[in-house]
Amino acid sequence: MMLNSGQIYCFRASWELSSPIREHTLPDWLSVGSNWQGYTIWTVPWIADVARVLGALDIEDSPDGWKSYLESLGFQNVTPVFGEDLFEDQLYSI
Repeated sequence: MMLNSGQIYCFRASWELSSPIREHTLPDWLSVGSNWQGYTIWTVPWIADVARVLGALDIEDSPDGWKSYLESLGFQNVTPVFGEDLFEDQLYSI
């Protein structure tokens, strides 16, 4: 099994249209926040890779695979974004 270890995928999702998301119930291979643009979601590859090897996470490791997975969790209007765009408000907060 070949893994793309280290790949972080970033997404935005609508908080208005998404099912009520309880962040404490989400798996550890996802990190979720929110801001005025909606949910901010990124994968945690060092946890996702292990979960995949153990069989706890059975998805295609690609933006489309992750998008489908996020939609199955109740997120709506899931859109892949660049990491710089997702974290732009934190880049200048030094």
